[in-house]
Amino acid sequence: MPTPLKEGSTLLMALEIRFLGPWQVLAGHEPVRVAGQRRIGVLARLALDAGQAVPTERILTDIWEDSSAATTAKQLHIVISKLRETFEPHTTEEIIETVPGGYRLALEPDHIDAHLFTRLAKRARTAQAQGATTAADALFRTALQLWRGQPLAGLTAPWARIEATRLEEEHLTVLEDHADLRLAAGEHHALTADLAVHVRAHPLRERPAAQLMLALHRAGRPSEALAVFQDTRRIMVSELGIEPGAQLRRLHQAVLAKDPVLDLTTPAQQVTVSEPYIPAELPADTHAFTARANEIHHLRTALGPADGPTHGPAITVIDGPGGIGKSALAVHVAHAMAARFTDGVIYLNLHGSTPGLDPLTPAQALRHLLRSLGLDGTAVPAAPGEAAARYRSLTATCNLLVILDNARDARQIRPLIPAGPGCRILITSRDPLATLDNAHHLHLGTLDAADAAALLSRLAGPDRVRAEPQAAERIVHLCGGFPLALRIVGARLAARPDWTLSDLETRLADATRRLDVLEYADLAVRAGIAVSHHHLREEPTGRDAAHLLPLLGLL
Repeated sequence: MPTPLKEGSTLLMALEIRFLGPWQVLAGHEPVRVAGQRRIGVLARLALDAGQAVPTERILTDIWEDSSAATTAKQLHIVISKLRETFEPHTTEEIIETVPGGYRLALEPDHIDAHLFTRLAKRARTAQAQGATTAADALFRTALQLWRGQPLAGLTAPWARIEATRLEEEHLTVLEDHADLRLAAGEHHALTADLAVHVRAHPLRERPAAQLMLALHRAGRPSEALAVFQDTRRIMVSELGIEPGAQLRRLHQAVLAKDPVLDLTTPAQQVTVSEPYIPAELPADTHAFTARANEIHHLRTALGPADGPTHGPAITVIDGPGGIGKSALAVHVAHAMAARFTDGVIYLNLHGSTPGLDPLTPAQALRHLLRSLGLDGTAVPAAPGEAAARYRSLTATCNLLVILDNARDARQIRPLIPAGPGCRILITSRDPLATLDNAHHLHLGTLDAADAAALLSRLAGPDRVRAEPQAAERIVHLCGGFPLALRIVGARLAARPDWTLSDLETRLADATRRLDVLEYADLAVRAGIAVSHHHLREEPTGRDAAHLLPLLGLL
């Protein structure tokens, strides 16, 4: 069940659409009633192409079956309006967007059961190909559990029946792929009953008949295996006028001959692979996070589904000076969006500007990332190039969020970009990383006076701020709109309930002592300046500025 997404004080309840069985639209635990065949039909047409623009002409042709009638376009507009009204109480975001030439369902594909089924099946096949038997089995089972009956039930239009047939064929293929996996794992005894039901329901499908014959043979029931062949042959001859295919006939001969090639060569107990590992590495969100509404919207859009086909991961860089709140913003938005990343969330502090610590090398960072993806430490390649290649392979089909916090420069970042188009990368850095290819950039500035005052109120307590509004205004001004400075001030006030805001304002007003005041426990503005000073000394063009900082009393 998707979790509610918090954005400030607004609760956004993730919608789910289910049509692998009787129609269901859910907001959290509550059903959402969609009435009328045309409304359901339009919603289904959009849901099948979730995240993509669906032309108006196609909707009219499929749902009204006559796009030339003068009133059909108006009727479609009314249906769209009614659907929006239906969803409006459950989300503050527009679920059905008007786009040039049509409409788009702005819903995560994983919140639509058919899309989630396809993605889980793809992951299961990838895991199976990599030898991850246990992981593949779990993914196949999760995918198959999404089915509750006939797809697109109740929709009888030709387009709906075509789509339903396609979905059902995908369902049967996944059932049979899972049966192959279970046969290879030695589950022939348990599998015979499931396959018998499948064969009775689809007597003209030769693949499940062959699987049932093999399971019965391995279970020591050869006469029943031969009977399956005879039943399948009789039905095919009588209904289609053809004999079974060559593969099924060869299997029949092998069962008759008790050919040892049919025996299970790998004992089930030897097929062992680690369970699926889903990283969830986000640091805790801060309860005092305030403002940044425009920035949050920008990042939520960047972390959402792509508007069209993509050939690589989406990269977003948040840059700004130390103490401006880059990491807090990234973590806050990542918590709100984490539910859409079904392969997990990886967080890595690269220590590009951490006082007293050297930045991680790309090789060190890759070791962490590979372990986060479930790779045993001994299996991590020692050579950086090989480690980067393994990382790209493991992320090629993932729906993964990677947060690379506190980056030093683009050289440190480039080897850490995953390969999969379903991946999203969120980077924070004091450097704009302007040379990073295919990246979107968000420059983070200081808080305005109103937002800074709101943050101080949340940190120090609204009663104290209301009691001394002028002192609070002066403190906000002296902190320059920097969240880190305001956090330190708030921590000092929380630790000293006997202090008034005026007491702290007086201390901050003394420019010679301000950096001393803006230091508390493990928080310090001076430490951030010291890191910037160190970086300046490393740059030929920054050495003069680095020389001036101590002279100005900033260290």
